[in-house]
Amino acid sequence: MTMLLAEIPDQSVKGVLDALAPFIAPESIKLFDPVPLPPVQNEDELTQLAQSVVAAVRPKPTQPLRKEALRKLLGRHDTFSDQRGEPDPALRNAMGAISKALKSVFFHDQAVHRLAVPKKTHFPDGTYRGTVYVVTPLGALVRDLLKAEKAI
Repeated sequence: MTMLLAEIPDQSVKGVLDALAPFIAPESIKLFDPVPLPPVQNEDELTQLAQSVVAAVRPKPTQPLRKEALRKLLGRHDTFSDQRGEPDPALRNAMGAISKALKSVFFHDQAVHRLAVPKKTHFPDGTYRGTVYVVTPLGALVRDLLKAEKAI
């Protein structure tokens, strides 16, 4: 079964549901609202949050893959140009370990997206090209703190 996920403006929801009606049973349609991220009140709070993240993800000397994964995640990694379109299982595992470490700071799914947001890219003909990780303001601050202590 294929799952379809789309961001739809509120005024268009009824039209989209009507268009889907011939293809899918109404009980199979589930609507979700985005969960807002908690706002950061000021620069001091952002800095404290960044320091908590650094403490959670700081690579140990025995974790060279975490160090490499943090460099890529916080340095606008592009899976197409940086990996030539080839999958990298070691990088995927290291990203998973970073995500798991972030659970101590952020208790929601996909905590790594608080540091960098993945954006899928496509070729002009519409085929999938790769993913680019766009660093968030928190991610940029974490990167600067890790670089300052020469952890990455």
